[in-house]
Parts: sequence; structure tokens; C-alpha cells
Amino acid sequence: MALLEIRDLRVYYYTLLGAVRAVDGVTMDVERGEWVGVVGESGSGKSTLALAIMRLVPPPGRIAGGSIVFDGVDLTRLSEGEMRRIRGRRIGMVFQDPMASLDPVRRIGDQIGDVFLEHGVASSREEARRLAGEALEMAGLPRDWVDRYPHQLSGGQRQRALIAGAVALKPELLIADEPTTALDVIVQAKIMDLIEELKRELGMTVILITHDISLAAERSTRIAVMYAGKLVEYGPVDAVVEDPLHPYTRGLLESAPDLWGEKRLRGIPGYPPDLRRPPRGCRFHPRCPVALEKCREEEPPLVRVGDRLVACHRALMRR
Repeated sequence: MALLEIRDLRVYYYTLLGAVRAVDGVTMDVERGEWVGVVGESGSGKSTLALAIMRLVPPPGRIAGGSIVFDGVDLTRLSEGEMRRIRGRRIGMVFQDPMASLDPVRRIGDQIGDVFLEHGVASSREEARRLAGEALEMAGLPRDWVDRYPHQLSGGQRQRALIAGAVALKPELLIADEPTTALDVIVQAKIMDLIEELKRELGMTVILITHDISLAAERSTRIAVMYAGKLVEYGPVDAVVEDPLHPYTRGLLESAPDLWGEKRLRGIPGYPPDLRRPPRGCRFHPRCPVALEKCREEEPPLVRVGDRLVACHRALMRR
């Protein structure tokens, strides 16, 4: 059985102008010990998917349907108290912006220590701070930095502190939501190396949320491509990169630069749709260079084609 089984997940944000279908019918599995990269443009539903797994979708959003089964337990059916016992202990999350995630007026050690106190691992604030120092050391920072404030750390160091808090209780699943945003490429690589090292040492499963398909391809075992709230392709990284079946996946790859700058970049024309009123048929068809008439009328189902899942009428012809 997969560690995480998501079935027909729907997460909507209910506004006065209508429901925004941020995640709309996503189905995917994540196996134990693997690294899955979830990629797509801003607004594709990647971060909302991560928040849904954590049961942290902010108002006016809510899980409108489907299931999220983690190690045999449907998280959507748990009470908040039951979910709090899983969140942090069995599923950890690194959020996008470390400055927004860390309290600027509290010491780093106190913030990480809250994890140990919340789950009853530490019986006192002093013990929690000691354990927080060990977590910082595990993330590559000196343990005596428990006394520092967020503003005393660089961007990469703050991200390490967030990672320390996320893995403090050695969770089975780590969700990293754009963990390298606003970091320079050298620091980005070091942060990704850290996550990979912790994954290996702690035996974790990792879900990496990123808009950078090159970054996902470098680290992942499988890649999930999302567009306009839909999962459009999901499969082994080598297969997806070398032979993308969905035109959107191909567009993401063609718009990513190579290391030597020799590749001719091609952008994806147009803009993502308004998710309050998504287009009929395939949601990508207004931007797709190879759309069929059928694409404009019928929504393609997510089906298996060879070694992966894909939602594209053209790809279905290859079955």
C-alpha cells in the first residue's frame, strides 16, 4: 500500500464572485521512500494540494470532496485534534517564505521547541530548547543558535531553521513547498542537498512543490505536473523529461534554460484560466499548440499510458 493515496481531491475557495477550483479532481499515489516533484505555474494548485494534505487550507477555502489517505487513514475524516497528532509528528512541512513562517520576536529555539512541547516529547521549556538545538545541528546549524532571532540569520539559514522544525520529530512524510524561493543558486543547491541527506538518514518520503521543472527533475523519482487545478501528467522522472506526453509538460521543459545557455527557449503562450470559470473541455486547450476539436469539447480523463498517468486526448491515441 502506498504511503499517501489521494483520490478525486477537490479544494475550492468560496468567494463572492464564485468558487475558485484550486484543486479539482486530483488523484495520485506517493510510495514510501520516494521523492515526488509537483510542478506547474503559479496558480496551478500545487501549494493548495500541499496545504490540503496538512489540513491547513485557509478560509474561505475548504476541502470540497475526495480523500487523502495517509498510511491507511483518511485525513479528511479526522477531527482537528486527531489531525494535530499527525501534523508535525508524522507529516512535516517546510513553507514557502521563512520570514513569514518564523515569528520575528521569538528565538529560533523556542519556535522549534514548540514542536516537542505540542507532541509531549519534551516536558519542559528547557528540555524543548535542548532538543531544538539537536534539530538545528541536524539541519547544519550550530546548536547554540537556539538563542538567535530570525533577523540574525541569512535567508538560507532561516530555511535551514524551518527544515529543522519540520523534521524535528523525524516524520515519515516531508512536504517542501518552494523551499528554495528567493535563494541564490549556490544556497539552493545546499538546501536541496540537505533535504536529500535528511531523507536518506531519516528514511522519509518527500514531496517537493516547485515551479522549476529542472529542479524537480534533478532530485525526484517521479514528477507530477499540475495545470489549472488538474493533474495532467504523472510518471517516472526520466520518462516525463525525455518523452513528455502532455503538451503542457513539454511547454514547461522547453521554457526551462540549460546550464550552457545553448538551448532555444520557448515560452508557453497565453495565461492560465480563471478557475472560477474554467474553459470547457481540456483546461489547457486555449494555450495548446496541438489541440484537437475534441479537446475543446470533452475533458480528457486521467488514464494510464505506458509507465505513467496522463490527461490528454492526443496521448490517449498512443495506448
